Amino acid sequence: MDFEDWLQQTEMEREAHQRYMEMELDDLEDFTLMTMCMGGAQVPRERVPRQIVPRDHHDGFRRIWADYFAPQPVYGSRLFRERFRMRWHVFLRIVDAVQRVDPYFIQRPDCTSLMGISALQKCIAAIRILAYGLPANAVDEYVRIGPSTAQEALKHFCRAVIDAFGGFYLRSPTEEDVRRLVKEGEQRGFPGMLGSIDCMHWTWRNCPSSWKGMFTGRGKSPSMILEAVASRNLWIWHAYFGMPGSCNDINVLHRSSLFDRFMQGTSTPVNFTVNGHSYNMGYYLADGIYPDWPAFVKTVRHPMEMKTRLFAAKQEGARKDIERAFGVLQARWAVIRGPAYPWDRDDVRDMMTACIIMHNMIIEDEGDRATNTIFENPGQHVDLSTGNLGDRHAFVQAHHRLQDRDVHFRLQSDLIVHNWNLHGSRLTSATDVPHV
Repeated sequence: MDFEDWLQQTEMEREAHQRYMEMELDDLEDFTLMTMCMGGAQVPRERVPRQIVPRDHHDGFRRIWADYFAPQPVYGSRLFRERFRMRWHVFLRIVDAVQRVDPYFIQRPDCTSLMGISALQKCIAAIRILAYGLPANAVDEYVRIGPSTAQEALKHFCRAVIDAFGGFYLRSPTEEDVRRLVKEGEQRGFPGMLGSIDCMHWTWRNCPSSWKGMFTGRGKSPSMILEAVASRNLWIWHAYFGMPGSCNDINVLHRSSLFDRFMQGTSTPVNFTVNGHSYNMGYYLADGIYPDWPAFVKTVRHPMEMKTRLFAAKQEGARKDIERAFGVLQARWAVIRGPAYPWDRDDVRDMMTACIIMHNMIIEDEGDRATNTIFENPGQHVDLSTGNLGDRHAFVQAHHRLQDRDVHFRLQSDLIVHNWNLHGSRLTSATDVPHV
């Protein structure tokens, strides 16, 4: 039922709903007791008074429509972008997709034959909680939706976003994506670079007491770890979330699915040449805790020579892409900046994953690669956790290639020379070399 049909509900339904909302508390209690007696239930000795909140869902929907979605809205596109973290058409695309994926968002009549809460109200309640980090009862006054319904809508919303868009916005880089990433890395002095990798912690406030020891690490509060890979435009290409906060980056790396496609032999090949040496594996910029693998290029500790100081400055500057991505993700979705309140571990994971998906949707819509292409494939998403590893010999060979320390140090040395050949001629003295 569209908005116009909803406005044309009969006066009889409205009067019946109004009479129900205006019933005295004693009448409601007598009606409840009579129903319990007829059903054979035991009547409680003391009747606990309860407050009936007359939420007019129809009025809440009409106010939201007039504020943001009418032909001449009260609040324009700039304020909509500021409050919903995305532009108008992206939000409507999400609302339409979650309705097709999850029947929970389809508007239905209730037991009084009145239309229930609309999909627009449920999605706005979920977006407000994610964008502002609000408790569930903070959206009641404007959206006209109860706290329990808001929490339920948030869970369904995150799950529906993952089902509808996870296959596209959480995909591994395709051949075209790899070609573009390698080209961007070559322009920055790092041929073969696929992005930057790092981890961040999200505090879990309502962690069960039996799990607090396992989830408490460097801080005083339990937390969960997100491992992510981001490119220069802040697109998050890889996200692995859910490891306990007591783990470090190496523990998370050995459990994540970052190199699953490489071990299976299905990853997109990356071939490049640096300083006269050829390589057939892409790499990520990382900090010092990551292992000495060819897949990671790290900075030089305490550089002494001018060329190593230049390389360290370039590497640390380019590696800030993942730090900027974490900062934008937390600024855009304030629920990640504060502690996570859900009790269930899966609910926390769904919230983080949904925020990352919508982050990539906003990057696609507003970034340099903004297009009008709409991905329409709800209900299908890529699963890299399983697959055929092929014969054992190929798996062992891929494992040795991934952890070859000699190739790691040779690649780092070649990149030091490559960056010096590109930028060293511009430096006239040691004072011109950036400090690290």
